[in-house]
Amino acid sequence: MYIKYAISILILIALSCSCIPIRSVFLGAPDKKDAERFPSNTIQAENDCFQFKIANHKTELKVNNWTNDRPSFENLNTLCANHAVRAFLVIQRDSLIFNYRNTHNINQKHLSYSIAKSLVSCLIGIAIDKGAIPSENSPVIKWLPELSRAQFSDNLRIRHLLNHTSGIKPSIATDARLYYGKNIESEIEKITFECAPGIKQKYLNINTELLGILLSRATGKSLSEFTQQYLWEPIEMCEDAQWSTDKQGLEKAFCCISATAKDYAKFGRLYLNKGKWNGKTVFSEDWYNKSIRRDSTEGSSLNFNYSWHIGLQKYQDFMAIGLYKQHIYIYPEKEVIIVLLNNREDKLIAERVNWWNIFRQISDQL
Repeated sequence: MYIKYAISILILIALSCSCIPIRSVFLGAPDKKDAERFPSNTIQAENDCFQFKIANHKTELKVNNWTNDRPSFENLNTLCANHAVRAFLVIQRDSLIFNYRNTHNINQKHLSYSIAKSLVSCLIGIAIDKGAIPSENSPVIKWLPELSRAQFSDNLRIRHLLNHTSGIKPSIATDARLYYGKNIESEIEKITFECAPGIKQKYLNINTELLGILLSRATGKSLSEFTQQYLWEPIEMCEDAQWSTDKQGLEKAFCCISATAKDYAKFGRLYLNKGKWNGKTVFSEDWYNKSIRRDSTEGSSLNFNYSWHIGLQKYQDFMAIGLYKQHIYIYPEKEVIIVLLNNREDKLIAERVNWWNIFRQISDQL
């Protein structure tokens, strides 16, 4: 008992010396309770509320998830019940074909983690369209002069942050402070580069956090205010959303939006329609074309662009993805949107399910 106590004290001392927030030890891995554990800003919904139609015919969807290494098919309800699924929606041509939720509350909000990265990418495009930011080729230090002390910062462009080709040196301590810390903005001065921007791709939370800070400084609005005015209201979200913040009220841009499954689906619908919402332009088709494409230049990769995951050439599908396999899946050819929101589950079980494969099996049946 005393040995365990001593080890715990040593761990806490080590964490203190490495500048990792001690409360990260007590809170542990991110989970669904974090929406209440941290302060947040509200993104308010307007009175206008877009509703997906309910399909007037029942579509029996069966998939093979290969969990047991056997070609056995099961229906979607069984699949969801056997995993830590909070909500699973299948929508085609604005009709809700399948709706699974593990709660009776249809307005349950779900923490989506890194799905926020794709949303921030959208907001950058909107800010460019509105002239608040000249272009994705603009230098980052124009809005973040604190970075100028770091080598290579003069070469850092907004597109490098979007593509995670910034060259910023990865740091577990930085990630811990971004998620659990009290003052995110103070992280800017701690940033160092391991190489020049545009050489190699490394997926880092700090890239999107810098985009969020930059966006706020460029527009004079908080990230939540900008989202409410130029995204949440225009696409007629039905429910308020919450965006977790640090103690200073700065949003964790890299993660931590809580919204309903149907409202996430509306974000998917916006991209399905290349930035248009019922005939009105929310962001330009030019921004859509820059975002949803394959590009391996400047250290980027063919399956990730402007903070979107690009799918198979055959399907031309793409996704916003968050921790614990949260997904907004979009398949333009068949006008399919799938929203999957999960809790953390056993690592082995989670790894064995190929959700991308399942989404495509569903799409093939529609």
